[in-house]
Amino acid sequence: MLEIANDIAYIETARRYCFMIITITLNPSIDYTMTVDEPLVDIEVNRTVDERMKVGGKGLNVSMMLDKLRIPSQAIALLGDFTGDYIQSRLRSVPLIDLVTVPIAGMNRINVKLYHGQGTLCVNARGPQAEPKSEQAVLKLLDSIGPGDWVAVCGNMMRGLSGDFLIRLSDCVHAHSAKLVIDMETLTPALIQRCRPVLIKPNFYEFKLLIHQPELTLSELPEAAAQLLENGVENILISLGAEGAYLAGSEGGYRLFQQPIEAVNQVGSGDAMLAAFVGKLSEGCSKAEALAWAGAAGSSVAMTQEEVRLEQIEHGLSRVHVEKLESGR
Repeated sequence: MLEIANDIAYIETARRYCFMIITITLNPSIDYTMTVDEPLVDIEVNRTVDERMKVGGKGLNVSMMLDKLRIPSQAIALLGDFTGDYIQSRLRSVPLIDLVTVPIAGMNRINVKLYHGQGTLCVNARGPQAEPKSEQAVLKLLDSIGPGDWVAVCGNMMRGLSGDFLIRLSDCVHAHSAKLVIDMETLTPALIQRCRPVLIKPNFYEFKLLIHQPELTLSELPEAAAQLLENGVENILISLGAEGAYLAGSEGGYRLFQQPIEAVNQVGSGDAMLAAFVGKLSEGCSKAEALAWAGAAGSSVAMTQEEVRLEQIEHGLSRVHVEKLESGR
């Protein structure tokens, strides 16, 4: 009971001193992870040595990492059927997540991650079909956001959501003078210009697809990022895997460097990076400080398949350092 009371007290304190963070997950999932220690065989049965189920979907991953960082968030998610019930049951027990559900017809998807030796096989389900009323329900929920709040739209959209839904959502966020964050694989320069986010967070592969330069090198990254800033986005956080991360903004660039780690988990480290960066900015940290926390959170998730604790992330700060680059280079 004491722990619950402390959580409630922390939430009230955080709401007085931080801007609220709202995550929107438009295609939530259950991630079903299996591990096989024998070579995979066709036709015959492959047997696991370990199985785990956890809540998935990029926005929900962001909210769960914020909880570990002791930062409250509201999580808006489209949920339905028994898989939606499972997601709700798991998130209702997370103290610093205010889960708000938008009911849908059909079941949320189940994504399979199969670890076999040094390889990983990922199969993501397509998910259910959303109805038009789901769009209106999400937009209605944004009526309560205020100036300075952060709204993070993360992951792909559910089938059935209209093509201009993201634009209308963005307009709603801007109408309330809140800060829009977008982390979606389907972004284009034209869509960025229409939505005007304060931050996007692609990985290096996604960034190269975004700007149609598949052969882009790390040395060319600052100049390419500076050109994309002209499309209306204020900040671009690009995760670089073992190479750390690069942050581009109107005042120049920052480079995150990290010590080598043994990465055993390929799921969720980018979401952890985004959560820590936005979460620490909402608490008043500088961009350099927030980027260091982002690197510590992302690398901590990559180093284990277990749930990450705050102490591990704090220890991860010793593995990273951030440099302000002259003229963004």
